[in-house]
Amino acid sequence: MDLSTIDIDEDIPGVRPARQQRSMLIRDAYIQAGIDMLNTQRLAEIKVADLAQACNGSVGSFYTRFEDKEAYFRALRAAAIALSNAEARRRINLDRLYEMTPPQAMDEMVDLMADLFTAPIRGVLRESLLRILEPDDPWAPMRDSARDIMRNYRRAFATEFPGFDEEQTKQRLSFCFQLVVGTLQNDLVNDYHIFSTKDASLRDGLKEVLRSYMNLPPR
Repeated sequence: MDLSTIDIDEDIPGVRPARQQRSMLIRDAYIQAGIDMLNTQRLAEIKVADLAQACNGSVGSFYTRFEDKEAYFRALRAAAIALSNAEARRRINLDRLYEMTPPQAMDEMVDLMADLFTAPIRGVLRESLLRILEPDDPWAPMRDSARDIMRNYRRAFATEFPGFDEEQTKQRLSFCFQLVVGTLQNDLVNDYHIFSTKDASLRDGLKEVLRSYMNLPPR
């Protein structure tokens, strides 16, 4: 996942448009700094002065680009979604999925999601998940991305599991994805379990469970 290129829309509420190259570079530096800081702190703990210092800027330069910290978080979330969507499109686009065997595709489902949940955007994902009950539901964009992933899996593999008919396969694929994401979400906020993304144990366990559930040969 390449954090050197930030790609966000220009119509994020509270995020002022950056027209000139220098202004875009400063804005992106703030976003990169926030992505990094959220890996060790909550948004409420991050001070604008610390962000400005990390970017060799000033508090004024922050507020020139972001109305407040909530607008700033919307920009962080948009950047994280763009990065995760780009990674998903690269690894599980329909052309690539059609080239995979069912066992390979199930393993890649686990690896892709685990890679996203342990990527540098992990802190942004955690902050979004912990605020899921807020009115604007910061997790909603992640949910939309998940639907796109499952749409591709259903199209590519609906008839590729001989033990199940097409509808059963689609339902089971959805459950597999729910199981993977639910487990990774738990690890995101409770990283003290025996199986963890800090090593290969959680990935290996998920791959084993998914293969068994889909009547595939063990790894």
